[in-house]
Amino acid sequence: MRTQKISVLLKKRFAAPNWVKESVITTIVKLSLKSLQEFVRLQTFNRSGFQQIQLDIHFLKFTLKRIAEDEAAVDFLLDEVIVSTAERCLDPVPLEPPILDRLVQTKLAKTSEQSMPS
Repeated sequence: MRTQKISVLLKKRFAAPNWVKESVITTIVKLSLKSLQEFVRLQTFNRSGFQQIQLDIHFLKFTLKRIAEDEAAVDFLLDEVIVSTAERCLDPVPLEPPILDRLVQTKLAKTSEQSMPS
């Protein structure tokens, strides 16, 4: 019964899911990003809030590539979150790509160090 309701809900938003782990994760990621985009549309951001969202989305691009099947759709939704944030920002001054890359690489390096057993 619940599986049927979930299937009906997902068919309205996306193609019918393939009930394997990767497909379910990708569908959850897509729904989460659409929800984030709707949340952003209801907010007003200052420059630092916009830059924080920009950094978070840049980080998600690296991490979601590993788990989501439909990379193009995920990239599109991540970009839509940035566009929506810029539209809702009073002073949208983006961070430079090299700065974003350096911050994300630093965080990924720290995360991998912490996950390695000592």
